[in-house]
Amino acid sequence: MNDETRESVRQWLARANADWSTIEVLMGNADSPPESIAFHCQQYVEKLLKAFLTMRGIEAPRTHDLRRLVQLALPAAPDLSGLESSADLLTEHAVAMRYPDEWREIEAEEVQEVVAAAKRFAGILLSRME
Repeated sequence: MNDETRESVRQWLARANADWSTIEVLMGNADSPPESIAFHCQQYVEKLLKAFLTMRGIEAPRTHDLRRLVQLALPAAPDLSGLESSADLLTEHAVAMRYPDEWREIEAEEVQEVVAAAKRFAGILLSRME
């Protein structure tokens, strides 16, 4: 990996870590909006996927669609194949939930599901980037 690629990966991971820190802070406050937690979970996974793709020499497209990013990563990380539905759930919280006609209440159970999905992605991706 050349220096430019290494720096890009470092930056993606630094931003992903900032999103994870935000998630932890929000989850530590009972008054935090669940939509914000879910949004940052999607952002965390998006940045991890883009770091992984960049590391593998695959151009990471400017998209928030995690399913698309997973499809690009599958040849190098086949263990992501079972996470397409989790990718869709996370994507919903970054894209659709931004618009008033698609806003909906998010229950605590769904927040836990979204956080668990982010952790599953991280477990796979971070282990492959060590």
